[in-house]
Amino acid sequence: YVKSADFVACHNQSYIGKYDIVSEVKPGGTFLLNCTKTDAELEAWLPADVKRTLALNKIRFCVIDATDIAMNIGLGSHTNTVLQAAFFACTGIIKADVALEAMKVAARKTYFAKGEEVVNKNVAAIDKGAAGVREIKVPAAWASAKEVETNAVDNRPAVVRNLLEPINAQKGDDLP
Repeated sequence: YVKSADFVACHNQSYIGKYDIVSEVKPGGTFLLNCTKTDAELEAWLPADVKRTLALNKIRFCVIDATDIAMNIGLGSHTNTVLQAAFFACTGIIKADVALEAMKVAARKTYFAKGEEVVNKNVAAIDKGAAGVREIKVPAAWASAKEVETNAVDNRPAVVRNLLEPINAQKGDDLP
């Protein structure tokens, strides 16, 4: 599987604290995060290791609230079209206007049998997904971000700390 990619997206903001997602982005690559946080909230919320990885590897950091966009359009929790449009808007892998128009043609073709309302919702998801991406300028200070220290005592058994925790964090392949 891929361990070093030009583009990585995290579609569920709760995964940021559970999995080491950002380390799989190549230096100079792009990381897209679907989250509800404002720019100011991101500063306090992002774990220090994520901030360091973004800064030290000069990763382009893009954010979108695809969940809110999909809900407001009437697509419920279906964020895939919003996020696909965001991908094209922030990567430049294909000219955004060309990619988005191709997405709209495909949406019309795919959903026409479900009615004009469904087609219009998907076209709106494409437009709002492309427009809703914002780039976060990664501050240089993030390169030296420190974890918040706690005085909590870790009484978990060694098997939990050394085996189960890495496995749950999708790091089982790194175990000796």
